[in-house]
Amino acid sequence: MDNTTFWILIDAARLATKDDAEQQIDTLGLALSALAPDDIVAFDRIFSEYHHRANDWGLWGAAYVIGGGCSDDGFMDFRGWLISRGEKVYEAALLDPDSLADVVRDEDGDCQVEGFQYIAWKAWEEKTGKASKDFPKHAIAYRREPTGSNWDEDDLETLFPKLCAKFF
Repeated sequence: MDNTTFWILIDAARLATKDDAEQQIDTLGLALSALAPDDIVAFDRIFSEYHHRANDWGLWGAAYVIGGGCSDDGFMDFRGWLISRGEKVYEAALLDPDSLADVVRDEDGDCQVEGFQYIAWKAWEEKTGKASKDFPKHAIAYRREPTGSNWDEDDLETLFPKLCAKFF
């Protein structure tokens, strides 16, 4: 499993479900279940790296605007949703979180979709018959705090003009 294959799996599931995030979770889970256990673990490692990379104050601000608020758990779910939209959307949002104004649809709701971060674990459990506590750990150095600059609610319209015009 490499990054290219990772994004191919994400895109195939997204396209097959017409961008329905909840259905995408199930479809992606089925695709992962067809892989070898080591490939499922590798998918999760890559997902975790992208999820961690998106731990940024700018993206949290965008998630806050889109959702009308966003807790730390909600932001974890938002980052999973962001990855589910594909590499182009993901990379564009990292460069300019306000670009999500062109991506988020009414049916996306608050974009805080729980489940993407658990897909690989569940597929691995089904494939191996082992418990989630036995899922191999990744050697990723996680930072607790987001990167970038923290924001204040008064700054949101300046930081995210397109998102604020769409959601406020």
